[in-house]
Amino acid sequence: MVNRVPFQAPTSSRPGVHLHEADFTAFGAGRVPFEGGRFTLEPGATSKPDTHQVSECWMIAGGSGLLTYDGAEHPVTAGDYVFFEPQKTHFIHNNGAELLTIHTVWWLEQG
Repeated sequence: MVNRVPFQAPTSSRPGVHLHEADFTAFGAGRVPFEGGRFTLEPGATSKPDTHQVSECWMIAGGSGLLTYDGAEHPVTAGDYVFFEPQKTHFIHNNGAELLTIHTVWWLEQG
């Protein structure tokens, strides 16, 4: 039996950017050691700059964009994985013609 993880209601920090956080609460408090979700950017949309104390990993599921990470720009496309160190500012711009879809997980490093 596969346990499908539901998504919470989508939130939006900017026009054309939608975050659907995964809801892991059904598996028990503290059982899942990370948080995650899926976010989408419409063509021309840009996420807000994000800096936080957690580590984060993105998997680009569809589309393409221009990622700015710690001041440097990097093109990304479907199939790419990227990792963000804590306290490194990052944001992404959908510079393509199709929806940019990103799966994300984040966690607080132990120790």
